[in-house]
Parts: sequence; structure tokens; C-alpha cells
Amino acid sequence: MSLNGLLAALPTSGWNDTSVESLGTNFVTKWSNVTNINQAIILTVFWIGIAVALAFGVINGVKYAMSGGDKFAAQAAKQGVTNAIIGFIIVIGFRTIVALIMSLLGGGTPTGTSAPVFP
Repeated sequence: MSLNGLLAALPTSGWNDTSVESLGTNFVTKWSNVTNINQAIILTVFWIGIAVALAFGVINGVKYAMSGGDKFAAQAAKQGVTNAIIGFIIVIGFRTIVALIMSLLGGGTPTGTSAPVFP
């Protein structure tokens, strides 16, 4: 049996609707240009960075609270909180610099608006 014969034997009802609007969202159009993909990547990296900085801050804050008078443990926890704050500032700076560069190049911002908007 040839490939054409196999294809002819398959049911075709409903296959003529090739639009993706029937899925509830226009997936192809949404992800078809590079700007939308870049925006999604930038926002994902931003929110992951915020989550990691926050997690490190909370973990080291708990370590500081649980140090129980041990000077070395308290110092290490303080340094961890300081590093988390620095990481948070770096992530915010990353978002600001990317938004500035994208707006200067005319590509919008990571949020898709014309002006940098921070959540």
C-alpha cells in the first residue's frame, strides 16, 4: 500500500480547519515574531531572578534568626542577606538596562509597552 493510499484512508472530518483561533488563542501569531519571544525570555529571567533573590534573603534571614548567639553563623547569615539584596539590585538593574536599550532601538520594552513599566 502506498503512502497516498494510507493518507486517503485517514478520516478527514474537521481537518480542514487550520486556524489556531479555535484553540482560544492565536498561538502562531503570538509567537511568530522575535520581539514577543525576546520579551517572554526577558520577563522569565527577570521573575526567576527576583524569586531566587527573595528565596536567598528569606533563607539567610532564618539562618540569622536561628544563629543562637554564634558570631560566625550570624556573620555568615548577614553576608548572605547582603548578597541577596545585591542580587535583587542587579536583577532590577538588568531589567532597567534592557528596557532602556529596547526603547532606544525602537523595539518596545520587555513588557510590550512604549515606556518602561516595572511591576
